[in-house]
Amino acid sequence: MRLKLAIISLLFFAHSYSQTINNTEKINSVIENYFRLDRENIHVQFNKDTYVNNEDIGYKGYVLSKNNGKPNASTTNVQLVIYDDQEQIVLKQLLYTTKGNFAGGLHLTDKFKSGIYHFHFYTNWMNNFNEDDSFTQTIEIIDKNEPYNLKSSEPNWKTAQATFFPESGIIINAINNTVGVKIADCNQKGIEVNEAIIVDSKSNEITRFNTNKMGNGSFYFIPDRNETYSLKIKTDKLNITQLLPNISETGIALSYNNNLPKNIIAVAAKTNEKGLELYKGKKFTIIIHQDGNSIQKEFTFKGEDTEEVLLFDKKYLSNGVNIIRLIDENLNEITERLVYQYGTEKVKTTIEAKTIANDSIILLGKTDIKQANISISVLPQENINNNQKTSILGSFYLNAYLDSPDNNNYTYYDSENKSQKQDMELLMLNQTRSKYIWENIKNKPPKVNYNFNKGVTISGKVEKNTTGNSKYRISLISLKNNVFEETAIDQNSNFKFENFYAQDSTVFLLQMINEKSVVKFTNIEARVTPNESKFTLPLRFEKNLCPIEKKPENNFLFSKSPFEGGAIDLTGVTIQNTFKKEVFKHKDDMSMNATAFKIEDNEFGNVLDFIGRNGFRTGIDPEENTAYIRNTRDAFSDNPPAVYLDNAIVFDYNLLYSLDLTEVDEIYIDKTGASDTSASSSGTIKIFLKQGGNKNDYFRAKYTSLIVTTGFTKNIEFKNASFESQKEYFYFGTLNWTSNIAIKDNPNYELKFPKAGQKEIKVLIEGIAADGQLISEYQTVPVQ
Repeated sequence: MRLKLAIISLLFFAHSYSQTINNTEKINSVIENYFRLDRENIHVQFNKDTYVNNEDIGYKGYVLSKNNGKPNASTTNVQLVIYDDQEQIVLKQLLYTTKGNFAGGLHLTDKFKSGIYHFHFYTNWMNNFNEDDSFTQTIEIIDKNEPYNLKSSEPNWKTAQATFFPESGIIINAINNTVGVKIADCNQKGIEVNEAIIVDSKSNEITRFNTNKMGNGSFYFIPDRNETYSLKIKTDKLNITQLLPNISETGIALSYNNNLPKNIIAVAAKTNEKGLELYKGKKFTIIIHQDGNSIQKEFTFKGEDTEEVLLFDKKYLSNGVNIIRLIDENLNEITERLVYQYGTEKVKTTIEAKTIANDSIILLGKTDIKQANISISVLPQENINNNQKTSILGSFYLNAYLDSPDNNNYTYYDSENKSQKQDMELLMLNQTRSKYIWENIKNKPPKVNYNFNKGVTISGKVEKNTTGNSKYRISLISLKNNVFEETAIDQNSNFKFENFYAQDSTVFLLQMINEKSVVKFTNIEARVTPNESKFTLPLRFEKNLCPIEKKPENNFLFSKSPFEGGAIDLTGVTIQNTFKKEVFKHKDDMSMNATAFKIEDNEFGNVLDFIGRNGFRTGIDPEENTAYIRNTRDAFSDNPPAVYLDNAIVFDYNLLYSLDLTEVDEIYIDKTGASDTSASSSGTIKIFLKQGGNKNDYFRAKYTSLIVTTGFTKNIEFKNASFESQKEYFYFGTLNWTSNIAIKDNPNYELKFPKAGQKEIKVLIEGIAADGQLISEYQTVPVQ
């Protein structure tokens, strides 16, 4: 932008334009009212964005309060909905959030075919607002059994087009205009151009410019309304001829200079001679605001001056995108511009990697910040995911305010990018508008129609009549999770536990107790309501609009496993006889048809799954939330086997789901049922606990059990997938994913993982401190 030379003399001159108190108060009122309710933004770091279909996906989420710029302590429920590229729902997860942090993941299965998937994170509270504050991450899943076409870094040259962004939306006749240009392909991948030319109708060169690696550029010119102008680019790969937008007879444009001394930003409103006739003497207001934080000044066009310059102290601007609005005396918006304020210094992280014994790498990190939570992804240097696109700073300071979010935003915060401020200014110019529409701010302040969802609800009904003066209560117990809660039973025999943290696969016991805390048996119906919320705004996913060009030279073929087809190479395998005779204590209780299992101390899992691996079909009925056991020999019958625990019959299989093998001594499985003359032909299962087992009393108690299947999703235990070759591992694998590192008073931390022959590694660290400082570092680290 080129402001008049007179601006230099105005740098230290304070404007004394009188303010219209009425308009000043109205503008302050509508802005404060619109942003009164706190909003939340989400950023999610994935360990990478391309996965082979036998890998784990890991992610870590951060939730920021926009009003105080700190982790949002009010958020507990974050909803994740996963869509395929046809926008069909594939999976849902409810994610528990505490102190503005959540973590999760999933083990990929055949349910996820090769293709593009969209992970959409949001909260119910976001539905109160006109603007979309949700977060979307697009990932790709690869099938190892199919050839994979490695993506080219080249844009699709054939589909390249230019989009023009005149400052303030119009090109005004006969004044110096700034025009932004974005050159991109059909997937909006920016194209760097070294020589672009603007010509008139007679092919006379008017000006020339270039674009940066994001495809953004700008040029200045004084247009003639009776002339037409075109953009011309002609290179070996690119041939574009495109008309510029029409020239407006008049109007008002906003320009600014954000590179002045004394922490000053100069904002200029300019028009042409015809505009001066229309606007002279009328009062206008320039507002600069981010959310509810605003500063404003009023001006009029005076004398013969077609340009008015106002100076603002940047100490009143907020970190990130600020919106500059030109408002007329009737509070109508004439135009707007965006300006970016780089506020606090970026947090620095030092990382060192060393090879240690057993061919492992130890990663030593130091982040000069306290009371923070961070997540770290470590990838091989050659990994195809090594083109970091998003940054937590870009999510909270940039995309939170853009009508068209830029998901390739890391470069604007990369300390290695020496032109980041110039790149950001071009990005701000090349925006049509912000996501906050002035008419909405004036006329559509948000109302609370959707609450913060907190936890889940466990509710139900007891069969026994408890009306009158009864003091009967319902107790809710989970031995594994140390849950012991109580609630009253109302006069209609209903009960409810609200805002409850219940994780999937948790088994709860429900008992009715009287005023003396004595258990009274009754039938209890119970259910879990997940407080699931739908997102009410339209979905906006990144789409691959370019024609897919598969080049043979980019085909990557995964190696076939040597064990496919059932062949196993036993070369070099030594077989040792470690057999020892097991001593079974209860063998005489069973028939000779029973199979006996002695459970070792190092065996893990639950009893229901163990039974499922040894002759029976087991699982959880998703409609009833109850466990089942069925004999595989009698697939058409629901008649279950007889199950005993320490010789006491078990009617509720849910508790077998919560019973760990570590508490079991022996299990006997007889699929014939001959071990129990009173049992059906569907079989007999007997389970004997170790001495001192603490579950015995609960299996004999008077209770109803409930398996949670619609609660909070458990975080996975992330594991690196195996690959058939080192090349495949380097291209696609993950060296380490750690979703939760708490930095308290000591800023040092360390990770250990297998080396896998790496000489250099790529490390991405992101996180947030208790005071709202953000961490985003992407480094190439040599392995010493």
